[in-house]
Amino acid sequence: MKLLKSLLSALSLVTASPCLVPIAGALALLPTSALAEYKLQPGDTLEVSVTGIPDFRQRLLIGVDGEVNLPLVGEVRVSGLSVDEAQEMLAGGLANKQYRQATADGSEISHLVQVDQVVVSVAEYRPIYVFGDVTRPGEYVFRPSMTVRHAVAVAGGYSVAQMRVANPLVEAADFRSEYQALWAQFATEQARIWRLRTELGEDVEQVGNVPVPDALAARLKETATAHIEARLADSEKDKALLRKAVEETNRQLKLLAEKKKRDEEGNQADAGDYESVRELFQKGLAPTTRLAEARRAMLLSSTQLLDTIVQASNIERQRGEYIRQLNKIDSERQIAAWRDLQEAYMNLAQVSARLEGTAQKLALTGQSQATLLAVTDRPEIKVHRQREQGSEMLPGSEDLGLAPGDVVEVVLPKPDFTRAVASSPPAPAVAN
Repeated sequence: MKLLKSLLSALSLVTASPCLVPIAGALALLPTSALAEYKLQPGDTLEVSVTGIPDFRQRLLIGVDGEVNLPLVGEVRVSGLSVDEAQEMLAGGLANKQYRQATADGSEISHLVQVDQVVVSVAEYRPIYVFGDVTRPGEYVFRPSMTVRHAVAVAGGYSVAQMRVANPLVEAADFRSEYQALWAQFATEQARIWRLRTELGEDVEQVGNVPVPDALAARLKETATAHIEARLADSEKDKALLRKAVEETNRQLKLLAEKKKRDEEGNQADAGDYESVRELFQKGLAPTTRLAEARRAMLLSSTQLLDTIVQASNIERQRGEYIRQLNKIDSERQIAAWRDLQEAYMNLAQVSARLEGTAQKLALTGQSQATLLAVTDRPEIKVHRQREQGSEMLPGSEDLGLAPGDVVEVVLPKPDFTRAVASSPPAPAVAN
């Protein structure tokens, strides 16, 4: 009574003083018992027991037809009744019924059920359902005195809870570090493109206006220049070796040309000597041995001439291969440079896209500190409840009492990141 008087006194003060209106609002949000006028529905489970008969304890699920099957009574419709009304109906059905209890020795004990012995309670209520902006939407067990706050808690909390656990300051630091690393990668690819285009003979200016430390920019320029010089030096070294090989083959060909001339003269002389000896042999003026020696000398000089020709041909072919390789050095270097340039442009485009995404993440992270962590934005909660006259939607709060079968819909305020995205740094332009 004292508590009731103090509440009435507080309410009278509210009506008398406008400054105490928030207190009245807070009182209006006190949990209310949604079970006070609850009517049983299919899906609820009743427990029926009889005092003095321990064996008589039945769990009865209310079927879709609203009925339960009670031993000794049969089908009884309880849907739409309160627990007290179900108690009265089921107790009345069991009254004066004989229940035979089996004993350990195989005999039976007969019990006469009295109305005041029957106890009916709800063993398990229909589940509630939570959906919307919660971490784990789904079906959950209903407990008496359950509120929307309890339902959201068992559903894992609001869906942005994980975002709130992560410290936006730490995320911003991570994104800034990634942003700077991407800019360094962007500058590296830009320097690579400048080097490759310079190797291809294009007159391009050194890359600038990239937000990287001056020491890194200088190092990238120095490395690119050194790379160009090393590539050109290596190319010139290969060319010098091939030129030397070509000069060596030219010298060998010159010597073989002189040798070929001498071999041809010797072969012609041996051929002439063989013809003279053969004519003398035909006249009987030269022996057979002299003819055989002249023929052997002619064949030997012919073989030597042929070897010289083959050797000269091989050296000439080798010389052509050296010249081909010499001419191919520049073309192969250009082909490799074009291939690397295409890859560098592709990498630069990818880094540029990642830079744009990271810049927006940075902007969104800054926005989240003001939007996601704002305590003034409250979720919009709707409770859908099924009544006898049909479905009803209750605009609720976190302190609203729930009833079995309620469907809780949670909608959180949607952060507006449009301004954050618009204010994020633009993506870097890819070099032409």
